[in-house]
Amino acid sequence: MRRPRTRFAIVFAIAMVVGLALVPVASAKGPPGGGGGGGGGGGGGHETTVPNNLSVPTIMIGGGFTGVTCGVEPTPSVLVPPTGTPLSGYSIDPAAFYYVQGIHTWQAQCYTATAASATAEWGDNLSGDAKLQVGKPIRVELGLFDSTGVSMNGYTVVKLEPDKLDRESAYGTLATPDEGGLTYHATETTFTKVRVFDAGATFSIMNVATGAYVVQPGSNPTAEINAGGAVVYGYNLRVTAVGAYEITFAIPSVTITGVDAGTYVSAADVPDTVTLVINVIAGGGGGGGRH
Repeated sequence: MRRPRTRFAIVFAIAMVVGLALVPVASAKGPPGGGGGGGGGGGGGHETTVPNNLSVPTIMIGGGFTGVTCGVEPTPSVLVPPTGTPLSGYSIDPAAFYYVQGIHTWQAQCYTATAASATAEWGDNLSGDAKLQVGKPIRVELGLFDSTGVSMNGYTVVKLEPDKLDRESAYGTLATPDEGGLTYHATETTFTKVRVFDAGATFSIMNVATGAYVVQPGSNPTAEINAGGAVVYGYNLRVTAVGAYEITFAIPSVTITGVDAGTYVSAADVPDTVTLVINVIAGGGGGGGRH
């Protein structure tokens, strides 16, 4: 396994931590020498369900995430490069080095705002042809994307172990050696598809045939930074009856301008909503999509 020839230099940056856990990857190897973890950042609100760094730039409304510090509209926060010693040995390219979610720290640009305009996209298991089945977990995800042309910088995160299930794989961003191979850096990406997060969003799930709610209106979805470093709304659904289920998200501070599936309603004086009807069949296992 390739190793740099000399000690890895400390990268000078303002380190911000999304989540506190450090998750070891047994198969990964790092170059010898220095590098270190980061300090804490400000801001607060939602906890992430996994210790993932914000990698995709985001407009935050009504609150952000613990450990993520944002600027104030229209000025984004500074881009925080990855810190620590990069690792190799991942099946995507065993000789390449990566900064890894849950081990290293970095942060994309973001800013807080009071309102935004966005399109909505459902998890691909909901809008595609995945079989959603009774008694099995059905991953409900919704992502919002700025529709006004805002661009900010972040980092492209990839699945490092393609041979594993999405939920079991490590994820990270490529660490490129500098001239001479003495230090490493991650290449920033300019995102023209910036995420939007409204902390006031609520949702419901209703059995269409009976009118009974599996999830009551006004419920709060889980706010997550997923393995790819993108902000999503998530919920793990499990139902006991075959049939159609209507999922509705109400997003009070965002004007919805389009959806990739289902329908949306944008009206004055009430929260904009996006709705998707899914069909749940008998037997087998449900799938989980990522945004």
